[in-house]
Amino acid sequence: MIDWDNIRKLRYTEDAPPPEWPEGVQAISLPGTTLLGVNPKTNKLYWDGQELSTEKRLANFERSMAIAVTVATVIMAIIEIGRATGCIAH
Repeated sequence: MIDWDNIRKLRYTEDAPPPEWPEGVQAISLPGTTLLGVNPKTNKLYWDGQELSTEKRLANFERSMAIAVTVATVIMAIIEIGRATGCIAH
């Protein structure tokens, strides 16, 4: 039987993290990895029973570029449909 309270005490390694890691981030110990879990129905990742956020949002520039490409694609589609139907000359 697993002693969950003991694993929670040992969840982080005592070694210092790499200097390039953000301040406050700690490495997980080998016993601490047992606190990671996955819901097989949803494939969501959990740490000690709490869902981990794994989403990544686009930055403003990336969002702007996506909108510009979408608008350009729609305009080109309209032009090609117009040419195909004869409404727009080649």
